[in-house]
Amino acid sequence: MENLHPAEEIVRNILDNIEQHHKFIDFVNTNSNKSKQGVWIKQYHKGEEIKAITQNTIRIVELQNEYVPNKQQFHHILVHKQFVPNLCGYHATYNLIQCVQSIKYKISPQFYDIAAFWSYVRRTQDFLKLYRDSRGLDGSVWPWRNDDIENGDFERTYLKCCLESKPLFKQTFQNEVFDGIKYFITNDTIFYQYGNIVNGYNERLALQKKFNLFQEFRPSQSEEMIQTYMLGVTNHWISFVAVKSIRGIQFIVMDSRNRDFFLWNQQQIRDFLQQDQLDRPKRGQKPLSQFYLDLYEQGMKDLQQLITLLISWLTGQSKLEAYVSNQKILVFLNPLVELLEISQQQYINLKFTNEKADELYQILALWSDQYRITVREYIGNATQITQLNKILFVKALELTKCALDYQTKRGLWNQQKQSSLHRMLEYLQLVYKSL
Repeated sequence: MENLHPAEEIVRNILDNIEQHHKFIDFVNTNSNKSKQGVWIKQYHKGEEIKAITQNTIRIVELQNEYVPNKQQFHHILVHKQFVPNLCGYHATYNLIQCVQSIKYKISPQFYDIAAFWSYVRRTQDFLKLYRDSRGLDGSVWPWRNDDIENGDFERTYLKCCLESKPLFKQTFQNEVFDGIKYFITNDTIFYQYGNIVNGYNERLALQKKFNLFQEFRPSQSEEMIQTYMLGVTNHWISFVAVKSIRGIQFIVMDSRNRDFFLWNQQQIRDFLQQDQLDRPKRGQKPLSQFYLDLYEQGMKDLQQLITLLISWLTGQSKLEAYVSNQKILVFLNPLVELLEISQQQYINLKFTNEKADELYQILALWSDQYRITVREYIGNATQITQLNKILFVKALELTKCALDYQTKRGLWNQQKQSSLHRMLEYLQLVYKSL
């Protein structure tokens, strides 16, 4: 055998693996039709030792909190680590496909096969270019320039195109009968940023139907359900799988960063980011700006929260629309507390007294002017408001009424025209009727 430099040997092994993986893809494409592709995938892996998806688990994370009062757990599993920026979407979709195929076809997932992953990336990028050209999309503007596809983020548009038209995606995420078991499979995308669900109303209704479906599904020897979710969290893509079979319910989280932070508190997250800042020059990287530091911190907190919420919704311990409604009510309640520059508890106990009347009036008038439209848009959207948020809301209603009385008695507003406080009180009272 020729003597190779260690790096050359590694490269040659990777190239050999890529060639083998392409042979596998060609084998499947040549010997299968859409209804029997799983049979050929299984045949190709015949004789191999089957490794469980959860064989390499970073941690089994247990959850029990206000959203998950009945204890649940999920498997945070080890996957091929992301080293190249902007590829998190490729990692997330690849891991999702590997996970579902492993469950359906009883084969080992190729989470750690570098050749398989990079082959997948290249083929997906080639598909996106072909999709663009076949539909006459403008390749000179974002996101369809070659540079966007090859070096940019995995955009939502790309995900939608792949789910609708790429055979690998369509085959993986469709219902299928294999080895006597019917697999009911769904795939959805959830966007979550800064504590808020970004999906529109109709999308949220469709998601809630999926959660209800998961709760109501009764598995048997011949029927299982696999629900898959692409999670677009702040500045990162990860994947989530919920499996329901006669063996029970299993939740699986796959994150290309392989970072065990789901149980960290805020200080631990900040300590990690601070240490990472110090380590970046050692890795040949520039320190992050404060903007990106804040973004990464928020992204980690958002991911912790969304996994908790998703498990809560899937197990029926809370409702998606109730969460959205409670977040939206805070959009106009939190700014009032901030303008008053007091704690939440002090706000709850606050009285509109004579010695503070003028100051409180000015603050409430400013708040009403800035947020009355937000409150108007919230009318009719109150759903399962928490007790704490009801208390915060009632206090806002009380203070607004007092401020309007103060304004009226002192003639501080032209009575021929309704003031912002008057409008705000009107809208708050309409919201109150639906609480």
